[in-house]
Amino acid sequence: MTSPSLRTPPTTESLAVLPLVLETALDGVVVMGTDGVMRDWNHQAESIFGWSRAEAVGRPLADLIIPEPLRQAHREGLDRFLKTGEGPLLGRRIEVTAIRKSGAEFAIELSISPVNMDGSIFFLGFIRDISERRRHEEFLKRQAREAEVLNHVTTLAAETESLDEILRLCLASVCELTGWPAGHAYLPQRGASPRLASSMIWHGDLSRFSALKAITEATTFGPGEGLPGRIWSRREPCWILDVDHSDAFPRAWLAEEVGVRSAFGFPIMSGGDVTAILEFFSHEAAELDPRLLHIVRALGQQVGRVLERRAVQERQALLLAELDHRAKNMLAVVIGMADQTARRSDSLESFQETFSARVGALARGYTLITASRWRTTSLEAIVREIVEPYVADGQAQMEMSGDAMVLSPKAALAVTMILHELVSNATKYGALSMPSGRINIRWAVSAGSRRRVELEWRETGMIGLQRPTRRGFGAKLIEATASRELGGDVTTEFAPEGVRYRFRFPEPDIQTAA
Repeated sequence: MTSPSLRTPPTTESLAVLPLVLETALDGVVVMGTDGVMRDWNHQAESIFGWSRAEAVGRPLADLIIPEPLRQAHREGLDRFLKTGEGPLLGRRIEVTAIRKSGAEFAIELSISPVNMDGSIFFLGFIRDISERRRHEEFLKRQAREAEVLNHVTTLAAETESLDEILRLCLASVCELTGWPAGHAYLPQRGASPRLASSMIWHGDLSRFSALKAITEATTFGPGEGLPGRIWSRREPCWILDVDHSDAFPRAWLAEEVGVRSAFGFPIMSGGDVTAILEFFSHEAAELDPRLLHIVRALGQQVGRVLERRAVQERQALLLAELDHRAKNMLAVVIGMADQTARRSDSLESFQETFSARVGALARGYTLITASRWRTTSLEAIVREIVEPYVADGQAQMEMSGDAMVLSPKAALAVTMILHELVSNATKYGALSMPSGRINIRWAVSAGSRRRVELEWRETGMIGLQRPTRRGFGAKLIEATASRELGGDVTTEFAPEGVRYRFRFPEPDIQTAA
């Protein structure tokens, strides 16, 4: 065998300096002979590996600190150095895996230098435990990866139109992040007895989960039932370490067949409601990972916010379309009123007065409807807003009564225009044009299977009233509005002492107070 000193002469030192090196070094220091046996072992090495100096000295280094898969490479490297005086790891600082006395593997930083001490070759290994640094690095990498996944899912979810595509994206991302092999999505089915049903959306290699897939897609869960139902009722992520010993996994009778040991899931929340529940399955028992649950909770919330924003955008688009439709309708009504009023006006002043009054009534009707957020408007409020301003002595000249009733926006606008025409005519030619005149307004909902609104306008206290010889625009407007806008009809009765209008029209969502 060729002496390595002839090829790569190590530094020549005296054995007397070795104790000083072992005592003063900040790192763990081990001394190995050319036979691979430990010659010395300082205090720091004892702390790092768990072996005392007495236990370590005299034993092969490979048996003490080198993991089993790496021992053969260690022996081959030692033989190569003894033959050639060269070694790829010598004189370099490297990071490798070592084992403690307990058998636990951990990361170390290692520097090996051959030295010639009094004619004998020894190997000095300077060792630093970097397991904590590695854990911190892994933690930072995981944090960065989690943030990347959250951002990626949220961005793509915002660009995706389909809820199914969003669920597939979430399942794939969580499986990638966790390494769990399979995931599935449940969707709430609304109704009198709400249940969770399979979305039929899965991710992963389902060849080993075919039986679980079949039973899952055929099973529904109520609130609190099974893993999905528990997540649904709690609105929080849930984790099952061992499905065989958990009542939260009634599908456990399939677990052995498909190899499922652990499961967890989380909800996607949108607008305060559960939009979907994602569940995941593992072949191995997986200990509860609080950080993972924190991440998936954040993922569910982020995706839920995307769905909420989309719902808001859809409502805004619908509102803008409805506003455009209503504005065009209103302009058409105003143009029609202007045209008909102009045709029947004797002067510009007459046109201005009549037209302004009609537009004002329309505006007041819109104000009432807007105040109710375009939902329903009280019929009594419409009567008071449109009619009362024209009555000088309200208690003496006007009486109104009826059920507490609300109308849809379309019906409310139509009734507004009808009442305005009636009160305008009454002011000019009818009951409100004379001190003895009175107006009585009544409304009710007819009985029977076909519920209809019945509205009566009656003027009394007049003298020698005669039926008009021609129908003006006001009369035509009243009839057309009752027919076209309300889908109903109107009958008119004239008598010497007054006039009565009877309106009947359907209102699909009539609401009356109990």
